[in-house]
Amino acid sequence: MKELRDILHALDERRGEPAALATVVHVEGSAYRREGAKLLLTPKGEMIGSISAGCLEGDVLEWTRRVLERGEPVLRRYDLTSEDELVWGFGMGCNGKIDVLIEPLRLVQPYLERARQMLEHERAVALATLVGVPGNSGLKLGAKRLIPVEGAPWGTLGEAALDSAVERDARALLASGRSKTLTYDPAQLGGERSSWTEAVRVFIDCFLPPPQMVVFGAGADAVPLVRLAKEAGFRVTVVDHRPKFVTSDRFPWADRVILAHPEEAPEHLSLTPGTFVVLLTHNFHIDAKLLMWLLKSPAGYIGLLGPKERRELLLRNLREQGIELRPEEVQKLYAPVGLDIGAEGPEQIALSIVSEVLAVKNRRAGTFLRERQKPIHAD
Repeated sequence: MKELRDILHALDERRGEPAALATVVHVEGSAYRREGAKLLLTPKGEMIGSISAGCLEGDVLEWTRRVLERGEPVLRRYDLTSEDELVWGFGMGCNGKIDVLIEPLRLVQPYLERARQMLEHERAVALATLVGVPGNSGLKLGAKRLIPVEGAPWGTLGEAALDSAVERDARALLASGRSKTLTYDPAQLGGERSSWTEAVRVFIDCFLPPPQMVVFGAGADAVPLVRLAKEAGFRVTVVDHRPKFVTSDRFPWADRVILAHPEEAPEHLSLTPGTFVVLLTHNFHIDAKLLMWLLKSPAGYIGLLGPKERRELLLRNLREQGIELRPEEVQKLYAPVGLDIGAEGPEQIALSIVSEVLAVKNRRAGTFLRERQKPIHAD
């Protein structure tokens, strides 16, 4: 979502200037980026975002100029399993096939701006785009329909039966948070259809509100953590009871800073199962007060700084106060917080923490990729 946010910010600065948006709409095999990756390009060669490790951008830029001249989108397939990959000069070694839709920005911008409005109100939304159109079907490559998780869609793919089927599938994909290209056979759609008889392909791009991270403690080690979490796409809130520490000047990357004592925190925060909490207070009594609330809250992840012995002391303290903790409540406590990468110093510890949070969010084990049996981006 950070990439989308950067592109939307660039749209505000370049309003009215010619540009194109390239989107990865389908991947077979291994690739550097997966479905939904985006790249904003201008004829001058300005680029925001990425769709590869830098290997495809040159060719996409050339097609961007053609797309802007013609005013129509184009779908490009890059077959990196072919020996021609080396001839083309890519040499990526990804061993995959990548479909990239390149379209004039003016055709997609209204939909992106509506999507931004929904995301700002914490509403997930999917953007469905026709990326495979049979000849003489009357359907248009690049036609779109914006589908919020709740509420009425906007736009049309060109046919009511197709709109209805895609709407159903889009909401299912929003629940999983995964973007995907789906194929629709007209014989299975039902309702009145046009003369087209071949299957169409629709890319359903899922936009979810950025995940929330709440950092308790505004000490020196919180500064790189907040910065790195923000760069990784999180919406970050910092909470501390010390006025000199919890300031916007100290945390310019934070979306929100809250001056509050531990017992006041619940009044300022709304936690969900998708909220990631990290305790960096360095204060046993403050952590005890916070855990009394957090372990019973909906928050799905609570990272606690300090060794295992400190964790056990805190849990024992809670039990001595008569607080009964269920196994699933204790299970969401990650202490010591972070992946075991031998981190030293605030910056490396922040990297360790954000890496663990991403692993939990993406349901991964956080192990070496060379030991992974499935493709990197496979579930």
